[in-house]
Formats: sequence, structure tokens, C-alpha cells
Amino acid sequence: MITETNFCLRVDVDTFEGLKYGIPKIIRLSKELDFPVTIYLSLGKFATGRNIFRIIKTRKNVQLNIQGFKRNYKRSLVRGLILPSKTIGSKEKELLNTYTKDELLEFHPHGFNHIKWSSNFDNFSYEKTEEYIEAIINDYELIFNKKPTANAAPNFQTNNHYFKLLRKLGFDFSSDFYKMPPFNLEIDKTKKNSKSCEITQLTVTEPTIEELLLKGKSIDQIKNTYEKTFEGYVDQEVDYVCMYVHSVFEPIRLEKVLHEICQLTYKLDMKPSTHSNFYKKVKELPKIKYSELPK
Repeated sequence: MITETNFCLRVDVDTFEGLKYGIPKIIRLSKELDFPVTIYLSLGKFATGRNIFRIIKTRKNVQLNIQGFKRNYKRSLVRGLILPSKTIGSKEKELLNTYTKDELLEFHPHGFNHIKWSSNFDNFSYEKTEEYIEAIINDYELIFNKKPTANAAPNFQTNNHYFKLLRKLGFDFSSDFYKMPPFNLEIDKTKKNSKSCEITQLTVTEPTIEELLLKGKSIDQIKNTYEKTFEGYVDQEVDYVCMYVHSVFEPIRLEKVLHEICQLTYKLDMKPSTHSNFYKKVKELPKIKYSELPK
């Protein structure tokens, strides 16, 4: 049984500029504080500017976030429109492989082609879903020379085929749900897959700093909110807490605040951990059937 409160910092990389400018700041934070970090890296093409077409098509906000021009680099906003889409090149691959030598860091995929995934993944067929999962595996292997063991679905968009395929293709866990405790997902049978199976979900439990800013909270109020929430988890002996940030925003625009929140976990005697380390030591999680998940 796990007795300490494990704290996982999840960092999502969904723009090329987030990879180029945000991840070095995350690495600096990790080294300065001796703080483990779990990084989910989008694969395929970075074409952030094409979000505009998704907004028009779906007639709704892409995501609860700060206005694009305040949140992103200008190059990100026009990438895929005026600037060409960008893939991870040899220079970035070399850096990423250097980063993985640090035991405090781990890199997992954050889907394939973030924009297209976010547009309609929940309606993908089995064949289309399989195409995307196989693309994740191929791209990840080209960069890191090993197979991925986890994934985080862009914008938390999933479908029943997706979970079956993660299990079939050898993934250990995924991080696809928000504002829920971790659990083992019981995947329903489908025509393509007659057997049911389970996959561990290491969820995101906490809002981003960005979301709290949008709710009108000041920086001091945000820090107080996290402190009170974390104190409550420790008092209740909750064994898992996960906060996530976007590499293009918090570590760049709010670097000092992010440092202070990470330091707060040590002050409260929480145990910083990566997703993989928590997965290895957790013995039992509640089970939830896919058909019973809240819509």
C-alpha cells in the first residue's frame, strides 16, 4: 500500500515553440529542484495555426485557454497557415535523446498530429484509430529508439477503439482523463475485439495555472488555492495528485510561479514522481467500465 502523496507534474508539448523554448525551462526547473517531470510530446506535424479551421468547423472554443496571441509565440499562431507545418527534425531528436539520459525526465507521446486528433478523434473508425496509434509508435521509435509505453490523448479525446489498440500494441498506461482520480479502465467488447481488457489511467487531477487565471484569480490566490488543495490531499492521505501545464505557456510566461508550486510540494512533504514510477509501485486502483464513464 502506498502511504505517501505522490505528486506528478505533467507537461504537454503541443507546439513546436513549446518544444524549442518551453522544455529547456522545464529541464532547468527539474535540475534546480531535483524534481521529476513527465513530458507528453505531440508527434507528427506541428500546425497550430490550423486551429482556426477547427474553431470554425465545430463552432465552439478549442479549449479553455488564454487568448492565442498571449499564450503562443507568433510563429506558432501562423504555423500551418503562413509558415509551413513543422516536424521534429534531426537537431531536435538529438536534443531529446540527450534529455532522456536524465533520470528525472521521461517522455511519452501526446498523440499524433495534435490538430487533426483534436478535431474528430472521438468519431474515428477502428481502422483510422489504428493508423494514428501505429503512427505514434513509428514516430516515437524514430526519435527515441524504443517503443512507447504510454500516451496522452490530445484534448482528452478518446474512443473505445483507442483503448483496445493501446492494450493490443503494448502500452502500459495512458493519461486521457481530467479531474478524476486514477483508475483501471475496463474496456468494453467490440465487434473487432471480442475480449474485454483493462488499461491503467493516470489522470490529471488538478487545473492548470492558466485555467485559474481565466477564472479571475490573482497569482497569490492561485498559489493559495494549490496550497490548500495539496494540504487537503496530504491530510486525507490521497496517494496520487497530477497537475499539468503546457510547455508553451506556464514554464515560459509563469516560470517563477511554476517553480514556487513545485517547491510547495516538498514543503508539504509530498513525493514528486513521474507517471512511470507511480505506475510501477501502485498495486490497486478502482475499476471503471468504459460504458460507465461520464460523458
